[in-house]
This record gives sequence, C-alpha cells and structure tokens, in this order.
Amino acid sequence: MMRIPLTQPIDIGCLIRATRKAQNLRQDDAAGSIGVSDVFLGRLENGAPGARLDKALQVLNELGIVLYVDVSDNVSQKYLELKKKRNDTFHSNILKKR
Repeated sequence: MMRIPLTQPIDIGCLIRATRKAQNLRQDDAAGSIGVSDVFLGRLENGAPGARLDKALQVLNELGIVLYVDVSDNVSQKYLELKKKRNDTFHSNILKKR
C-alpha cells in the first residue's frame, strides 16, 4: 500500500485514472457502470476544478478507492460528537415518518 497526498483536483484525477486503468476499464464503460457521464469522468480525471463532491465521491467509491484523512485528536473528538448527533437526528426523523 502507498499513501498518496491529495492536495489538488489533478491529484484525485490521476488517482482515478490510474485505478480505472489498473482495472482495465475504458473511460466510457467505467462511467456507465458508475452512473456518471463519460464527459464528467473525463473532466474529473483531468483535474477540472468545480466537480460536484457527491459525484466525485461516487466515482471514488465505485472504483474501490477509500479516502482517509489525518486529523488531530481534538478534531477527531469533535467529528465523532457531530456525527453521532447527525445520526441520532437522522434516525429520529425516520422513526417520525413511520
């Protein structure tokens, strides 16, 4: 395994292209199976700024790329608190709809 710093859109684009090529997928085939347009995937692979985060994460997830971030203990603790609060709110809203 290798840690790759992702600091610019082109870094993510290169990672996506390398992963797709390592899986022997053509760009149009990969885009179709992921559920994005081949134009979007091409722009993402070329590091075009302004890509929708939800779609970029969809591409990463479908290609099997898992992102991790290094944060301080203070940020980690606050993140876990916020995530729990959001999950509790989400589940509470689901129960109310039933």
